[in-house]
Amino acid sequence: MRCPGIFKLIFVVMLCSPCLSALHATTGVRELRSTPDRHSAPDADYVLHATSYGGASVTLIDVHAGAGDWLRADPAKLPPFPGDAPVAGKSPWQWFYGAIAGWMPVPAGWRLQRAEVGMDGGTVYTYASPDGASAGWITFTVIPACVGCMLDETNGLLPGAGERLATLTGSPESSLGQTHPLMSWQSRPDECTALFRYRSDGLTVHAAVLSSVPIAALGSQKGDLAVADVYAALPAGKSGAADYLLEHFRQAFPACRSPNGWPG
Repeated sequence: MRCPGIFKLIFVVMLCSPCLSALHATTGVRELRSTPDRHSAPDADYVLHATSYGGASVTLIDVHAGAGDWLRADPAKLPPFPGDAPVAGKSPWQWFYGAIAGWMPVPAGWRLQRAEVGMDGGTVYTYASPDGASAGWITFTVIPACVGCMLDETNGLLPGAGERLATLTGSPESSLGQTHPLMSWQSRPDECTALFRYRSDGLTVHAAVLSSVPIAALGSQKGDLAVADVYAALPAGKSGAADYLLEHFRQAFPACRSPNGWPG
């Protein structure tokens, strides 16, 4: 069972602390991600391995997970390299592979800043520009199991999330699309997808928030809910790169078309 009561919810939220990013400073207004300042320690929290795969140089991430074990990327068991990846040698991207999130394209020269996998599979990877996160950052999040964490992550962004979270926890409900900072553009092509842009700390942030099935399906036996999102704050003139990144992410996590969820 997935967090059916408030006490079990509180316990699971504690386990999924890496995924909690939504702070609601004002009733009805959703706080969006800003420049990330949390760091993981190399060697203690994660280890990077450079290798060649599919004709490209890639970096594999081993993560010291919340349960105390290491989640290691086995080169012999990697999923196929993304078919939409730019031609090797001409790519502005470098590719990382990590547990739960899979293949992650990151601008060449950027560095891993944070890698965390919670006890229930809730996962966060953050990358930063060589000049620091204030010059650019990308955060990938996947939440495969914790209902409270999923509703918190999508509160104010996907239809029904705010109402469900308020009912479950008694916390304030964020109005759909009402955010701080204000979105400069937003689109919801279906019940499971929120695409939007906003300005934060001088950068334009491009975001995609996805769910495996509609929030309304929660508890209806119509499929397992899972949530994945990407926030990319790129330097000026990189809108084309942001479009590629979000489209790749949407292909990796098909919204409204994954009734078995995205297993952790």
